[in-house]
Amino acid sequence: MSQPIGRPASGARYIAERVEAGQGTVIYRGLVRLPDADLALEATITLPGGATRATVEGGSPEHEKTAAALIRAATKSAVASGEELPRKVERWRG
Repeated sequence: MSQPIGRPASGARYIAERVEAGQGTVIYRGLVRLPDADLALEATITLPGGATRATVEGGSPEHEKTAAALIRAATKSAVASGEELPRKVERWRG
């Protein structure tokens, strides 16, 4: 996975790339970049409905909730139309 330049001065940058697509699931892996740390992120999207669950190693439940919501929002229209999901999702919150 490519690394963005620098760290956020505040808040968090959520970066995830699609790494696997199997029978009924799509997996994204990446990072939650904080001003002082990087946390491993993994999100699983269950098809065809688009339910999204995220885990953030060493993060808070709020990081997991935010990551799942951001990835669900970024993939919602592709899931609904049956199109290929985006290769990369990158969002800043903060």
